[in-house]
Amino acid sequence: MNAIRTIAIFCCLFTLLSFDVNAQSAVAAGDSVVYAKSGKRVILGTHNSATSGKTVWWQRLFSWAISPTSRCQTKSIEEQLLGGVRLFNLQVCRYKGEWHISHGLSIYEEKLFDVLDQMKKYKGIVFQLYLDKNFFVGQDEEAFLDLVEDIKEEYCSPDFIMHMAWIEGTDKYPHKTEYKLKIEEHYWTSTWAERFAGSWVEKLPLPKSHAKKYNDSYIENCKADYLMLDFFE
Repeated sequence: MNAIRTIAIFCCLFTLLSFDVNAQSAVAAGDSVVYAKSGKRVILGTHNSATSGKTVWWQRLFSWAISPTSRCQTKSIEEQLLGGVRLFNLQVCRYKGEWHISHGLSIYEEKLFDVLDQMKKYKGIVFQLYLDKNFFVGQDEEAFLDLVEDIKEEYCSPDFIMHMAWIEGTDKYPHKTEYKLKIEEHYWTSTWAERFAGSWVEKLPLPKSHAKKYNDSYIENCKADYLMLDFFE
């Protein structure tokens, strides 16, 4: 009887000690894995993940002018999920009382909660939430703080992790996860363009050409568990 009790206590302690490890490994599991030629496991992520769709109706009149700098993906969230993407970067603004995907000048028809509901159907999801400083609507910081709390309560779990939530142009991070996630980010504004920060070169609409030229090498040389890219293909 004592031996059985000892075994039961040991199993309970092992479960408690391993919970955090298991929770993290769940994020990096299954069909989200892409194997580089080197044999290293890399989980792909997308930058400005939900910018493949249509902008709100009145912006379509000049979308030809703003899309080259605001659109960072051509595949929908569902297509990215099916393709193995498990790390998502979601920039948002509050437009007509609802949270929409946003990037710079562009406000997209896609609504944040619709995106979260799509992602929730899959396992091992990590996402970032970013309050965009949209030119047309600005920032509603108070509402964003409430949004972060609502998402933490209604969506987050060990298998659906909000990596961080922050506010553009500030040092405010309303949320940072306790999970230790190793993430590399490689795209136009995080790599080559940073050398020209503040100059006219930084404004050139080159995200797609940069991705086409360098994404394969970023995957092959990634040293982290996650890799965030523009124009996932």
